[in-house]
Amino acid sequence: MNGYPRARRTATAVAVAASCAVYGGGAAAIEIATGNEDMSVRFDNTIRYNFGHRTESPKASIIANPNYDDGDRNFKKGSTVNNRIDLLSELDVIYQKNFGARVSATAWYDQSYSGAFNNGSLATSNHLVDGAPASGLSRYADRYYNGLSGEVLDAFVFGNMNIDGQNLTVRAGRHVVNWGEGLLLGGAVHGNTYGQAPLDAAKAFNIPGVEAKELYRPLAQVSTQWQPLPELSIAGQYFFKWEASRLPEAGSYLGFSDAYDRGGESLINPGLPGGRAVRGRDITPKDSGEFGLAVRWSPQWLDGTAGLYARRFSDKLPQLGLNLNPLLAGKPAEYFLSYGSDIQLLGLSLAKQVGPVSIGVDLNYRKNMPLVSDAVRFDPGQALPGQGETVGARGNTLHLVVNALGVMDSNSLWDSASWSTELTWSRWQSVTQGEASFKGRASYTDIDKVSKDAAALGINLTPTWFQVWPGMDLLMPMSMSAGLWGNSAVSFGGNRHAGNYALGVALDMYQKYRVDLRYIDYFGATRVDPVAGRAITPISPYSLLKDRGAIYLTFKTTF
Repeated sequence: MNGYPRARRTATAVAVAASCAVYGGGAAAIEIATGNEDMSVRFDNTIRYNFGHRTESPKASIIANPNYDDGDRNFKKGSTVNNRIDLLSELDVIYQKNFGARVSATAWYDQSYSGAFNNGSLATSNHLVDGAPASGLSRYADRYYNGLSGEVLDAFVFGNMNIDGQNLTVRAGRHVVNWGEGLLLGGAVHGNTYGQAPLDAAKAFNIPGVEAKELYRPLAQVSTQWQPLPELSIAGQYFFKWEASRLPEAGSYLGFSDAYDRGGESLINPGLPGGRAVRGRDITPKDSGEFGLAVRWSPQWLDGTAGLYARRFSDKLPQLGLNLNPLLAGKPAEYFLSYGSDIQLLGLSLAKQVGPVSIGVDLNYRKNMPLVSDAVRFDPGQALPGQGETVGARGNTLHLVVNALGVMDSNSLWDSASWSTELTWSRWQSVTQGEASFKGRASYTDIDKVSKDAAALGINLTPTWFQVWPGMDLLMPMSMSAGLWGNSAVSFGGNRHAGNYALGVALDMYQKYRVDLRYIDYFGATRVDPVAGRAITPISPYSLLKDRGAIYLTFKTTF
């Protein structure tokens, strides 16, 4: 229930899913007898176990920087970086096939985060206990990485009505609606759906090639879809809650910065009294004020679907600020994250089947978009931004997403192979606020300098061999994403020659059990201080993970 049905891409999408969803597994469900033919109740449970083993040693230049080293030091080469079990439960109650409710929740526990870490450098630890550096994780990171814990995901009611031959659907509660044609992480950042839901960026880092729809987190909202004509549909949404995207937490294995995310506790800076800034209060938008309108048209002559979108939203990715005002009261300096509001997006989309290939295109213009910026310092006596304001630069940007997916038939190499690819392009048009902190300004010369244009590419390929043993299919999922040229003006928008990749094998057993074995690694340039040997500027977050190669074993089943 993620917005518009994508009928024009159904044939290929179903074939891809059937042949080898990259990290899928067999589907099953429990139908609960109600004794009422008008009422159906379905209860699904998915169990996933993941084991990870680090294969690379920490890189000296990365751990030499005290604000990049906690996650690297916590897990030495050969250590277990995942020993996690997840349970996802989904309950759907439907009345007369038109009205109902859905609730989903997840629980988890990861033993690899429950014991002593390998970090022997307490002086450079950004984790604090009673104000002093200590080994371990913040309370927030401990909950979401160690557990035992859980959370509610979907929680909404819905109704489908036919009024004078016109279909009207209404949903209210925590759910996901995503518009446009974004397919992978790049599409989630540059597509028409950007900011429509918080992203689970931690999952994106952990699973190269993951589909965008698996990254979206539900928000409290009301959404509607009206179909006045068979070829025309109109949709709208209004949000009642704002939430930030989730980044890898400080001290976690893929935590690329010790300042982030909700669990970040301090930022080491020898130039400050006490040598570090502590976490202050973040500047977040209001829960209200985000809304959108979409129109989709599928005329027979087009043999596809075109879309038009207008949205106003708040950013779910942060900018970083440093507040020196507490020094006036004899307290430590503080750092904080800020999230901008009042971003306006106007977008177009096209989805079309061209022979055996499903094509998707998103094009959008964003006004008041937060741009990649330096951390901004606020000296004593200087006022901080207000709610929904940013500390760094804003401007107007243009974004393009083009993707394709399909299935290749049997040949001498495989029985079948699904593939998908996505190209993203972005351009900053103008800077309207905070140009002095914008990393694309003329005076900024470091390796992560924002380019006028930037492009990135993501590719997934999964060859499949059916019935290698009775009831068992063998798969070989491969994924890679990389910046082609330039450094994007928006966060996670892509950086030149930086990215990640995954190589693996998988066994799908009896369409119920799935086992994956894969190797995952990262790449990207970093400017290193030639005297201190310390990483100074990464071109991308991936650059700080290029020593984090690991082997992962995953088991998944649904019942």
